[in-house]
Amino acid sequence: MYNLRIKNNYLYESTFRATASNKVNLIKPGTSISIKNLGNGILSVFGMGVVNFIDLAAKKIPGYDYPKEHWGVLIRTHTLEGYYRYEGGGELLLEINEYGSYSLSTENGTLITISLPE
Repeated sequence: MYNLRIKNNYLYESTFRATASNKVNLIKPGTSISIKNLGNGILSVFGMGVVNFIDLAAKKIPGYDYPKEHWGVLIRTHTLEGYYRYEGGGELLLEINEYGSYSLSTENGTLITISLPE
């Protein structure tokens, strides 16, 4: 499992739903939330769409030998995918900018951009 921090710099509120708990977190403009021990979840950004976090556990995405770490997460939007692998506890930061665009970073593990066929 991994931790996710979401920072909302957008002019609208966003919501995050963790699949396991089905709890909806409201992320108001200018605020951040942290979700600990996350598996699967969906971030909804008003007017922009959703970001889907899919916990891969130890499963690797075929065709991607890198990154090498044991645990994995697939992050999907309507235009792009991120592939994140980590050892121990994973840490992801997703920041929503003032225009509703997302940036994703980590300080633990490897995060790369990939492209999966639809």
